[in-house]
Amino acid sequence: MSGMSKSLRNRRLSRFWVGLGIVFIVAVFFRFWQIDALPPGLFGDEAADGLDALDVLAGRGQVFFPTNFGREGLHMWIVALSILFLDATPLAVRLPSAIAGVVTVLATYWLGYEMFVWRKGENVPGDGGWTRLIPWLAGLYVATSYWHVHFSRFGIRGVFTPMCLALMAAALWRAINRQSLVWWAVSGFFLGLGMHFYTASRFAPIFLITFFTWQLLLYALARRKREDIGKHLAERASFPGLVVSSSTFWRFLLGVFVQFGVAALVFAPLGYYFLTHPGSFTQRASEVSVFREGGSSDALKLIARAASANLLQFIWPGRGDLAQFYNLPGRAVFEPLTALLGLVGLGVSLWRWRRPVYAFLVIWFAVMASPSFIAVDRFPTLPRVLGVIPALYFFPAIGLSFLLGWAARRRGFASRWWPAAALLALVVHASLTYRDYFHVWGPSEATAEAFEADMVAAWRWLEAHPPQGEVYLSSDLYKHPTFMFLYEQVPTTEYFDYRNPRLHWFDARTSWPLPNRDAVILVGDSTPMPDFLAPLLDLRVKPVEGGSLFVVEEPPKLIIANSASAGAPFTDRLSLLGQFGQRLASSPDRVVTLQLWRASGPEPVRWKRYQIQSGLLDDEGVQLVQASQWMGFLPMEWPREEAFLTWQFLPWPGELPLNDSVLRLTPEGEPPLRPPGSDEEGWLTWPLAPLNNQP
Repeated sequence: MSGMSKSLRNRRLSRFWVGLGIVFIVAVFFRFWQIDALPPGLFGDEAADGLDALDVLAGRGQVFFPTNFGREGLHMWIVALSILFLDATPLAVRLPSAIAGVVTVLATYWLGYEMFVWRKGENVPGDGGWTRLIPWLAGLYVATSYWHVHFSRFGIRGVFTPMCLALMAAALWRAINRQSLVWWAVSGFFLGLGMHFYTASRFAPIFLITFFTWQLLLYALARRKREDIGKHLAERASFPGLVVSSSTFWRFLLGVFVQFGVAALVFAPLGYYFLTHPGSFTQRASEVSVFREGGSSDALKLIARAASANLLQFIWPGRGDLAQFYNLPGRAVFEPLTALLGLVGLGVSLWRWRRPVYAFLVIWFAVMASPSFIAVDRFPTLPRVLGVIPALYFFPAIGLSFLLGWAARRRGFASRWWPAAALLALVVHASLTYRDYFHVWGPSEATAEAFEADMVAAWRWLEAHPPQGEVYLSSDLYKHPTFMFLYEQVPTTEYFDYRNPRLHWFDARTSWPLPNRDAVILVGDSTPMPDFLAPLLDLRVKPVEGGSLFVVEEPPKLIIANSASAGAPFTDRLSLLGQFGQRLASSPDRVVTLQLWRASGPEPVRWKRYQIQSGLLDDEGVQLVQASQWMGFLPMEWPREEAFLTWQFLPWPGELPLNDSVLRLTPEGEPPLRPPGSDEEGWLTWPLAPLNNQP
């Protein structure tokens, strides 16, 4: 008898490890295949965490990083360790997330095993043992989930929330199954650890308290009916609750105490930070909460809209997250087949609400989805509901196993067909994920733009071609975090004061440098220069990395009449040398006005931008049109003793001649400057000369 028992135990153990190996291989493939190329670039939030990780390596690590509305710090420490081995690269930032994704898949399989295979009394009579497929199915659903694959290859901290939740839950059910305080403590460790990663993890204790309260309530109701619960369980197995007698009641309470006690100890460093910096606890959440600034009279309507949008994104085609960096825009979490199975599984779980494992999953999903209901800055949004993984993926697994069990009891469904049916459902799910991620979302131009591929291309080009002179880099963000992390490798605490005198930032959409010494100009596709500029200046533009970056290695000098003129000084460091008009061949009714400036050097402490306002005058000196544009060079980036161009586009009838122009410069948030010769409002009248770039 004991030999048979040992043989059965060995077979079950063998099946467990085979299943674990299968889900591991699938998870690794989807999370590491082409990870050096997809996603392209490095998203700004990823780079921001990398900059904080550089602070960790510089000895300035924290449990909470207050920048960017505040972020829990453990992810930065892990990224710092990765950078230590792989240097400051996109892979170093993303590798921890990919590993966390694989661990989540394995923990999902383990959790399913503890709940549906090891757990006594949870298989419903008539299932025919089909619930034993649930761990394998749930693990493979998470392994091939587009949503989870996407965030596992994305170097931000949110993906650690499902990892910690899955490990916490698996250890909890192991503790319950084996009546082990050690595993209660392990579960508490992961409960506390999760709150060091992402704000939504703070809802995990609420989820557990809700579930435990539910179990105690069921026990109390049963006792009130004066039922002998232990005998009832032994005879009919119709009350498989966690608490079935006075002895299990006290063991259960002791386990909960150990779990939350260990979680409190693990959370303590972060908790102490919040006690000493009370505003930090709600800083990030308050920026997006419906209750911001005392709430709103329409708060309930907003919550209802956010809740419906965030729930529909799981099953409704086209209603998924629209952000390119978080999703294939509009893609629902489940494709139609898996959505149908998930709804069946949710229905089965609600039907079996008295059984702890099903109640556990339903409560998990309900509570961990709720952060997205009160964050109303945008919806639907996938990052804020990451906490429902892996509970969400148990629903299609339960639905599929239920339907297989139901079909097995019908004629014509031989047992040999169930592997094919299960495999078909998984293949549909996996193949659509592979197509959508690796063939649709990953290679698209929109993804490259969203993930700052141009800044990564600039870093790679400069690494391969070390510059001998000045570097001018066009970017939509000043000191773009992606480039600052990869090329400059400047920690966050040094970020704002750091200056590389050989690197100049500008925006090619509104300005262009005219260096008089060796220089290279790099223009990313996030800030494309206008069509008129390259032929006007005869620029030799070379595309790099599929067109995400354009390089100008030999910028020409602009030759104009009286270029040696001192011009009109607007500040002690900036003078206007001339203003020019150029009709646009592509649009005869539009004129581009260009200003030629000379700077004697940067204004090192001035962060505010200058706005250029220009207008055209008719032959009687009356201003007919006006345009405003921010200067593409920040004052602290003005080159030393060099010139640069700025421009604006104005409507102008083709039959009217170009006459004089007016111009003024307005610092952001301040009155206009009043250079010598200007009127009381700062307008300076200037002859509008034709631009001639020929010697």
